[in-house]
Amino acid sequence: MSNERIGSTWKKWDLHVHTPASIVNNYPGEPDEAWESFLSDLEALPPDFKVIGINDYVFVDGYERVLNAKRKNGRLKNIDLILPVVELRLDKFGGIVKQGKNGFSDSSWSRINLHVIFDQVEPALIRDQFLSAITHDYHLSPEAEGHQSSWGGVITHENLIALGNAIIASVPEEQKADFDSPLNEGFNALNVSLERVKNALSKPLLADIHLLAVGKTEWDTLKWSDHTIAEKKSVINQADLVFTAAENPQAYANARTRLTEAKVNDRLLDCSDAHWLSNVSHKDRVGNCFTWIKADATFAGLVQAIKEFENRVFVGDNPPKRQLVERNRTKYASAVRVSKKPGSQLKEPWFDVDLPLSYDLVAIIGNKGSGKSALSDIIALVGDTKNQEGFSFLNDQRFRSPKGRLAQNFLASLVWRDTTESSRSLDENPSPSSVERIKYLPQLYLETLCNELGDGDSSTFDSELRKIIFSHVPEEDRLGQASMDALIDFKVAEINAARQAIIKEISRINANILAAEERMTAEFRAGLEKQLETKRSELAALDAAKPVEVEDPGASPEAQRESQHAADLIQQLEEQAAALDKEEAVLRDRKGAAIKRQALTKRISQAIDNHKKAHDQFLQELGALLGELGAEIRPDQLVSLKINLDLVDEVAAAAANEISGADGQLLSEDEGGLIKRRAAVQASIATTKTKLGERQRLFIQYKEMLAAWEKAKNELIGSKDKVNSIGWLEAEIEGLSSLPKRLAELRASRIEKAKQVHAQIVETVDEYRRLYEPVQSFVQSAQQMEMPLPLDFQVRIDEAGFQEHFFARINRQLRGSFYGVEDSDRRMRELLSETSFATADETIAFAEKIDDLLRHDRRDDVGRPTRLADQVRRSIEPREVLDYVYGLGYLAPRYSLTYAQQEIGQLSPGERGLLLLVFYLLVDKDDIPIVIDQPEENLDNQTIYKILVKCIKAAKERRQVIIVTHNPNLAVVCDAEQIIYAECDKTERRFAYESGAIENPAVLARVVNILEGTRPAFKNRSDKYGI
Repeated sequence: MSNERIGSTWKKWDLHVHTPASIVNNYPGEPDEAWESFLSDLEALPPDFKVIGINDYVFVDGYERVLNAKRKNGRLKNIDLILPVVELRLDKFGGIVKQGKNGFSDSSWSRINLHVIFDQVEPALIRDQFLSAITHDYHLSPEAEGHQSSWGGVITHENLIALGNAIIASVPEEQKADFDSPLNEGFNALNVSLERVKNALSKPLLADIHLLAVGKTEWDTLKWSDHTIAEKKSVINQADLVFTAAENPQAYANARTRLTEAKVNDRLLDCSDAHWLSNVSHKDRVGNCFTWIKADATFAGLVQAIKEFENRVFVGDNPPKRQLVERNRTKYASAVRVSKKPGSQLKEPWFDVDLPLSYDLVAIIGNKGSGKSALSDIIALVGDTKNQEGFSFLNDQRFRSPKGRLAQNFLASLVWRDTTESSRSLDENPSPSSVERIKYLPQLYLETLCNELGDGDSSTFDSELRKIIFSHVPEEDRLGQASMDALIDFKVAEINAARQAIIKEISRINANILAAEERMTAEFRAGLEKQLETKRSELAALDAAKPVEVEDPGASPEAQRESQHAADLIQQLEEQAAALDKEEAVLRDRKGAAIKRQALTKRISQAIDNHKKAHDQFLQELGALLGELGAEIRPDQLVSLKINLDLVDEVAAAAANEISGADGQLLSEDEGGLIKRRAAVQASIATTKTKLGERQRLFIQYKEMLAAWEKAKNELIGSKDKVNSIGWLEAEIEGLSSLPKRLAELRASRIEKAKQVHAQIVETVDEYRRLYEPVQSFVQSAQQMEMPLPLDFQVRIDEAGFQEHFFARINRQLRGSFYGVEDSDRRMRELLSETSFATADETIAFAEKIDDLLRHDRRDDVGRPTRLADQVRRSIEPREVLDYVYGLGYLAPRYSLTYAQQEIGQLSPGERGLLLLVFYLLVDKDDIPIVIDQPEENLDNQTIYKILVKCIKAAKERRQVIIVTHNPNLAVVCDAEQIIYAECDKTERRFAYESGAIENPAVLARVVNILEGTRPAFKNRSDKYGI
């Protein structure tokens, strides 16, 4: 027998095999030789063949011989189960063909074949309780009714041959060649009603050990007519199965489709209908069967497979799940082992486990405290789960308690389908760098996620969501990226670069706005006016201090006589001094212009150098992209940069020469230099002045004082270009009137730039949306499973952290809209809750509202103005706050999941739990084993049946699923391939585990005993409610 502990497995079942003892067979040789060839042929079947049905029409002699060959002679060790099948002809007439030795030919009548499949019982039971019971119910077909006396009313080979001979003898000589052997013709002439057969099978000894099957080929010969349609449907719908012998899997599929379209029983099995050995090309040969059944090799397994036909029956070369497992053997655990470490001094046994594991659905059941979660924790631990924090058994309060230190005494292992083995001590957690091979969803993990989602945020779930969305992105669309984050970064890199450039523009505008606002204050205007008033006072004082005019003594004869010669000389010397001043001014102007040109050339060179560095960086990035393109294109073939600084260098050199030349003249100590010449002139003037007369000296002094006064007055009056002069202050005050218009323009420009930033975010959202389209399509396809799954993936512009980061910049202890921590928090929460950041208009309105609250105290209706500079913390610049508000750095695309158009946080705990389970079971494309502790927790029975069960069934088609449940009903309705029953002997301190298929009577008894009320309670409920 196969390993029954692993539960239901795929095996090949051929329920229609004729032996050499069959009424019709084509096995060559004498009987003993034919039997040896037949048994050897069965023993040579591929190892997947485990069950055969022996069908020798109304005789079980062949079944008896095959059964004895296995039981008594040690033959057929490769076959686990041999079922007897009795084939009868029903009294349903209305077809248009008959079957003879040369196939089908025209006839007035057709009969439907009925196959009675029995459990592997003793042949005598079938003979005595069934065949003998229907002997008196046989009657002849219409074409043989005249030969009633020819067969004696008892089914024996001799009587059937006699009946057949009589039938053949009654036809014209030229038609006799169309008839088969007398034995076959005699058998085909016998008919029995379906009602009589079912009545015989209803006896206590037979009632629970049989199934009925109808032959599709013969059933097809009945016409669909007004007179026969009800009877035709009735016959097939009363059967448990329909048999066919298809040429190939496609022929089978076509045949089943026709049954389905006819809306009749379509539980169709392919059988070999073997009459020949396997070495012939005839269709009806040994081993030519494509039917796989996932069940124990028992009659009960067949019964269970009929109940779950779609999931447990496959007709073809190899079931898809078996192929999947063979291709991914490292992703399926085949056994779990737990044992005490060698040398352990611990006396209590606790664990001695060696359990095979089904690669489909494993359900761990048992009473509370029986060790269910212990086993799931252990499997997850060895499978390097990332959720060890959720262990309910392997934690410091239980098996890993520092007091008992029990865990350190045990070693657990997982054997994988590729025969490799993973091991870990029960006191050792997986390494953070290990690769997760088991996805574990312990109850604590699910509860924590549900609570986080209820609070409106979960970084853990967000991370899982991105992983699963990425898993649905087609490989060709992943652009060689390893994660969703990397793919998004790749796709939106240029969008982000453009966004950052706009944000810099917004920062510059904010600086200009703050400057304009500062100049528009009354204090600023008052300051300018005060300065202007002071300057005008200085001018008035200067006017009052104008030197008193001294008469020119040149017209007086006396003065002329006094010092005409000296005066003339001083005049000449002053003209020389003025010329020297002019020469110096020209040199200094020339030097200043040269210095400015020199600074500009340096700045130009630096700007070009910065541009070159940026260009070099761009070429590196472009080169990486071109490398991925694989087209052998160099960056310099697409983009080039030419730099020629010769002209700038020439200007710089000329400026340097001019500066050097000017310095040479201004600073030279040579006799002919400016310094020496000015000193000589000044000395001569001073000497000559001593020779002047008093009146002449006073006049010269007056002229010097007047020149100094005029210069001071000119400096004071100045112009609009001379800073801090009266002209400049008047221009500044006059310019204040244009600031409101300028400020409005700046603010409008900022709004436009902020809208552009929002547009960039929307463009990023569009990229996100394109990436989640595959997973949304997958979820929508789940609706085809008749599953009410209103699950929607969305991407939205999400605000994150604004309140925290904004208030980190604001002083909430000063008078203003945001005064007081609690009040300001409440105000901000209201603002955020009222705002949808999906549109640019609403987003800008929010930013403008924050801006207004910073500039006005809106705690009352007055709205007194406040200064932004007074609202921020000392270490924060006002511009930084505006940059944050208008730069929209708090907005970002975010994936979200809604259920029935509700956000996760709005769902009930049960709905959140269901959403998570659907997410991991159905949407998650990860194909490593998944272990779930109590998936039914907080779910009502209707939800379990309509959604959870279908999700679990869908998940087990593509991965190994292990569930821990307090409610074995879940294991039953999910049709778990393997049930593991956990039990704890608290006296002996030992966990014990039994396992097998749900159809295994011992396992089924465990399921029933755990279920609410056990068998007596079920009977009581059945009697009470009629269920």
